[in-house]
Amino acid sequence: MAFTDPLDVNVHSGGTGAVTPNVADQFIPEVWGQAVFDVFEQKIMMKNLGTDLSPNVASFGDKIHLPHIGVPELSAFTQGSEIAPDVTSGGSMTSQESTVTISEYNVASVYVPDIVDVQANYDLLSIYTKQLGYAAARGFDNYMHYLVADNLRGLLTSDTGAVGADADTSIHIQTTGSALSAANLSSLMAIILGETGTTQGWNLVLSPAMYASLASLADFVKGTASPLGAGFESTGNAGNLLGMPVWVAQSPYMGTDGGDVSADATKGIKAVADLESSGTDDNDIVYGYAIHDSALYYAFSKEAKITASYRHAYLSTLVTVESVYGGCAINTDAAGDRRIVALVDYE
Repeated sequence: MAFTDPLDVNVHSGGTGAVTPNVADQFIPEVWGQAVFDVFEQKIMMKNLGTDLSPNVASFGDKIHLPHIGVPELSAFTQGSEIAPDVTSGGSMTSQESTVTISEYNVASVYVPDIVDVQANYDLLSIYTKQLGYAAARGFDNYMHYLVADNLRGLLTSDTGAVGADADTSIHIQTTGSALSAANLSSLMAIILGETGTTQGWNLVLSPAMYASLASLADFVKGTASPLGAGFESTGNAGNLLGMPVWVAQSPYMGTDGGDVSADATKGIKAVADLESSGTDDNDIVYGYAIHDSALYYAFSKEAKITASYRHAYLSTLVTVESVYGGCAINTDAAGDRRIVALVDYE
């Protein structure tokens, strides 16, 4: 009977033989990966507003081409004649398209000392995973808000495509400060119904200040039949409004002073110049917007993926969450087919 060496055991990985240099790889992905991803899914908001095209880039590619398909014209048909397809008014032969480019690669990392003890302590594990998951979710949300803000800037800023003389109503709704009124909601609903005939598929995204103003809408917060939900006065959760889910956005692109948004790579914030409805530097403020799910597209090639490796120099494990994604926001001017309607306060 041969003797075995009782110390020839890698206690970190649970195996035997030589100690692997990638100690954490043996157990971190199963525990940390799901925990971080769960927080990522809970904290992320903008995934709920658009269309996920991730399966299209799951195996290869970094671009998705989205053709703009309009409503083809009808034509009378005569027996024996050749059918003439519509090639001029946005039918199936249109050459216009939008592109989802996988261009964003963000990582968030922490050094975790004594990794085994941390995993054994749920409270400590929860702290690390929540912070990593939140950092990744905030980066994605900020990027998607940037796409919407940059799209709106193209419609509201005079030097990149001025709106008409009816700027107050043609594309967006004028509000009084950060407060949302019943009249604003009525106008918003009329624009939405004129575009799609229903509020189905639309979401209402509000800045914290405008979301808080819902509490002053007496016609909406009172009674069990309230559109904001019977418990809004006690819970503060608006739920649905006029058939649209209501979201509150902690975004630098909404509800600020109307000035330029400076880039901050540590939070996934990209620079966007101030919005203007005239040729002057008037710093219009966007306090919210209604957006249809056909206006926002995104795709992940990596979604909150966890990687871990041991760093002997620090006697710690480096845990990194990485996300690789891209997106696009599709909207038009006042001519029609609007899918993003902004709530703007003119300065």
